Amino acid sequence: MEEYKMESNPRRDSTMNLTEPVVAPASRVLTIVVGICALVSVAAVVVAAVALSRPSVPNISVSGGNTYPGSSSGMASAGSSAGSTGQMSSNNRKIWNIAVGHNYGAHEYIDTTGYLTGFYFPLIEAVCNAAGADCRTIWEPYTNCWDSEVGQHSRGGQGLLDKWYDACTGWYTTVDRVQVFAFSQPFLLPPKSFFFYKSGNTFDATNVASKTIGFLDGWASDEKCLARWSAVSGRESITAIHVKYPDELRQKIISGELDAGFAASVDMDSYMTGLTKSSASFSCMIAGNAMMTRKDNSFSSVWNEGFNKIRSNGKFSQICKDAASAHGAKGTVNCVGS
Repeated sequence: MEEYKMESNPRRDSTMNLTEPVVAPASRVLTIVVGICALVSVAAVVVAAVALSRPSVPNISVSGGNTYPGSSSGMASAGSSAGSTGQMSSNNRKIWNIAVGHNYGAHEYIDTTGYLTGFYFPLIEAVCNAAGADCRTIWEPYTNCWDSEVGQHSRGGQGLLDKWYDACTGWYTTVDRVQVFAFSQPFLLPPKSFFFYKSGNTFDATNVASKTIGFLDGWASDEKCLARWSAVSGRESITAIHVKYPDELRQKIISGELDAGFAASVDMDSYMTGLTKSSASFSCMIAGNAMMTRKDNSFSSVWNEGFNKIRSNGKFSQICKDAASAHGAKGTVNCVGS
C-alpha cells in the first residue's frame, strides 16, 4: 500500500494562507464601522421624524386626576375633554368646563335622587346654547374656586388658577376677587350681609368685641368684609372661625360654639330655623352673582353674548320664574331685571 504524506508547506497556488489567521486591513475595519454608524444615525432620524409627525394626545385630568359627574340639563357630562386645556368636541367646537357646587340654596343642591339641580343648570344650558358654546359642568368644592384662611388674605382657588376648568358659577364680584379674577355680567342681585345668632339670645350687632364669629370659608361675607363695616366696633378683637357650608354655620351657632355668624342673607335662607337675623346689614359685594374666570380666559365674553340674548328674548325671565316654583323650597333666587 502506498503511503500518503501531507506536505508540510501550504499550497502555493492558493490565494489564501490556510495555516495563518486572516487579518483584515485596518482601513477596511474602519470603513465597516463608519458604515454601521451611518446606518444607525439614519434609523434614528427616521424614528424621530415619525414620532414628531404623530398628533399630540394630551393627558387630561380634572382636580388632580379625579373626574366628577357632570350635571346639566341637556349638556354632556364632564370628564371627556377640558375646555381650559384647549380641547375640542367632536363637532370641532371648543369645550368650556364650568365648575358648580352643591350647597347653595335654590341655586345648586343635590336632589333626592343624588343628582345636582337648581337654578344654575337651566341657566347655563340656555346661555351656552344661545352663544353656540359647548359647555360641560363639573362638581367642585367651593374652596377650589376661592379660598380663605383665618388671619390670611383670601386667594384664588387651585382649581380655577390651575386651569382645571374655565369658570366657576355664581360668584359675587368683590373687592378682593377682582384683583385676582375676571367676572361676567351679573345675573343675580347682590344681597346684604347680616349677623345671625341663636334665637332667644341677646346679641349686640354694633359691638362684637371679644365675640366668636363664624364665617363661610371662601365666601364673600368674610372677616375682611366685616373689617370694612365701620359702624361695628370691636371688629379687631373677634375670634374668627371658618366653616365650609351654611348648615354647618347654623349648627355651630345653635350649639353655642359661635356667638354669631356673618353671612349674606341669601346664604342662610334655607337654614334659619332657630336663628335670628340682625336688623343692621352691610354690603360685601361690588356686584351680584356672575361667572368667575381667569383673566387670561375668554369665557366671560362668550357668556355675556349668550346671556344678553336670553335676557332680551325673555328666556332668562322665564328661567327665573321656573326656579321660584321648582326650587323655592330651598330659598330665593333674586334675578337681575330683564
